[in-house]
Amino acid sequence: MQFYVKDIMTTDLVTIQENTTIRDAIKIFSSNEVSGLPVTNQDDELTGVLSASDILQNESVHTFYTLPYKKDFVLELIEDSKFFDQPVSTIMSEELYTIEPDATIARMAAIMYEKKIHRLLVTEYNKLIGIVTTFDLLKLLATSDESVVI
Repeated sequence: MQFYVKDIMTTDLVTIQENTTIRDAIKIFSSNEVSGLPVTNQDDELTGVLSASDILQNESVHTFYTLPYKKDFVLELIEDSKFFDQPVSTIMSEELYTIEPDATIARMAAIMYEKKIHRLLVTEYNKLIGIVTTFDLLKLLATSDESVVI
């Protein structure tokens, strides 16, 4: 059976605004069990994507991972860090990778592999209608009783 992006994409979207703090974004990641979020401006226009990688790759955060692991100590450092009070616009990826809902799963996988990314924004007529991730692809492969044609 042939599958398309529209068959596996998530349409119940959680987005954040550019002025959301990094600290609040982390809380939104956790409460929604996601690792990336589309970012919009005050006019609800898509301006970027924030991923957990954007946060972890920031130089300001590296000191947290070189310390001996003591959960409470690390959390205390995070609470006191000014880095986490910055708006997400300071570290988000502004390069937007999009795909159409009628694109094949093979095209989706090829883009993700080529760009080394884990999510694509699904757009139709320049409007964000969904998001598709590597997890969605894995879920399809793991739960399909049929041969998946990609």
